[in-house]
Amino acid sequence: MPQRVADQRKAELALKTLPRFASVTALLGAALLLGPAAHAAPKKPAKTTQAAKKKPAKQADVRRVAVLASGPHAQAARDALEAELARRPARYEIVPESAVRTVASRLGQDPTSPAGATAVASELGLSALLVADTATNGKKQQVRLTVRNGRDGKALASPAAARPATAKLVPASVKRQWTALEKGLQKSRAPEAVVSTPAVEPEPAVKPATPIVDTTPTPPATKPPVPVPEDKTPARKPVAVAPKPEEKKPEEEPKVSAGTGRRPTLVEGAVGLKLFGRSLRYKDDLFGVLRPYTLGADVGGFALPGAPQVSGDLTVYPLARFKQGALARLGITGSIDQSFGLKSTGSTGAVSYPTVAREWQAGLRYLMPFGQGERYGFEVTGTYGMNTFRIDPVNDERPLDLPNVEYQTAGLTLGLRAELTQKLDFNFRLGYLHPLSAGELNSDTWFPNASMGAITGSASVAYRLNSFLDVRLKADLRRYFFKFNPDVGDPYIAGGAVDQYPGLSLQLGFKY
Repeated sequence: MPQRVADQRKAELALKTLPRFASVTALLGAALLLGPAAHAAPKKPAKTTQAAKKKPAKQADVRRVAVLASGPHAQAARDALEAELARRPARYEIVPESAVRTVASRLGQDPTSPAGATAVASELGLSALLVADTATNGKKQQVRLTVRNGRDGKALASPAAARPATAKLVPASVKRQWTALEKGLQKSRAPEAVVSTPAVEPEPAVKPATPIVDTTPTPPATKPPVPVPEDKTPARKPVAVAPKPEEKKPEEEPKVSAGTGRRPTLVEGAVGLKLFGRSLRYKDDLFGVLRPYTLGADVGGFALPGAPQVSGDLTVYPLARFKQGALARLGITGSIDQSFGLKSTGSTGAVSYPTVAREWQAGLRYLMPFGQGERYGFEVTGTYGMNTFRIDPVNDERPLDLPNVEYQTAGLTLGLRAELTQKLDFNFRLGYLHPLSAGELNSDTWFPNASMGAITGSASVAYRLNSFLDVRLKADLRRYFFKFNPDVGDPYIAGGAVDQYPGLSLQLGFKY
């Protein structure tokens, strides 16, 4: 009986121990089977593939934009627009205005027109051109902003023009119109001919081999299942090929058209050969003793240019390199005409006398560009100068019936310059000279009570050889007029006189 009880207790203990051992064995087998599968899961390659797809898409959203500004407040408008674009580097890439001007000059196109904007955008891969016009409208300054599409040149946005009083208000005008401008910029597209290098699709990831699960019946609890060896072949990771960066064309110096002020001019001038003439005629010569004088061919009392002179003029804008705006267009100007080899004859014609003709002027000039693309310029010049025509004696004798003149004048001249074509420029000036002295002609020996005045004018056409040099043909005239107001007892009695100097010049001009 005691032996039977002992055997029964051993059997119950064995039954309790067997389930625990089987549970432990099952857990160990499951861990060995699931471990390799979890180790081989390709999580990292999937993340890399997603990142590779997103990166090129972000670069495609960046639009290349250039700013073109003109008018008196061009610099302020350009700075304000480029500042707004620079605040959004993820959306816009700024292309320098100099590159646009260079391409437009080479193509012979106006980049502010639809056709010109499309041509320039095709060359530079632009999505849009921001055009700012600050020209004067009547008596008021205005800021007109336009967004032109790079694909077809159409205006995508053109808010109503603002009217600031000064250049300081231009940035505020730009900010007020920016919302409308950005809507147009977001609609812009680059020309189809200029397509950035597409991103290469990443190679798809190769899935790792799925581990084989042993489906054989579970062996006895005392012998755990043998796991299948782990696949040692590494998973191939996708390689994202970065798009090639677009090659930017080297920036060149923009071509500066004469008289436009697109870039502040530092120095301009000309030097060449001049042919001039002189005719002095008296009016109402009561006794007929006053001798007229003519230098050159006389055609109806008007002397044609024929005597040689060396002529030159120079204008320097000293603040153009250091400042922008009004002070950059204030220049110091000067000119000189000097004769050589002149002779004058006496009343008998037997003796030739050396003759000197010289004129010089110096003063200040202010240039104000205007019009579309600043192709025109209005200039104001104030000068002081001297015009000398002197007959020197021979053997201490000279013609006493020909007075030597030396006009000292202060004058104001208004001018207009225009760019007619890509190669031709035109310049016209008209001014008044106030004579402070006339030499012997208003002395006590001749006409002490004389009153006088003078006008001057010139017109020139220049053909540009390149951005620095041009060849110009110039015609000019100076005309002095007198009212003598004679009194009883004066040595000569006449109502007045006209002393005029026509000229024709061929010059080599320069501008930098």
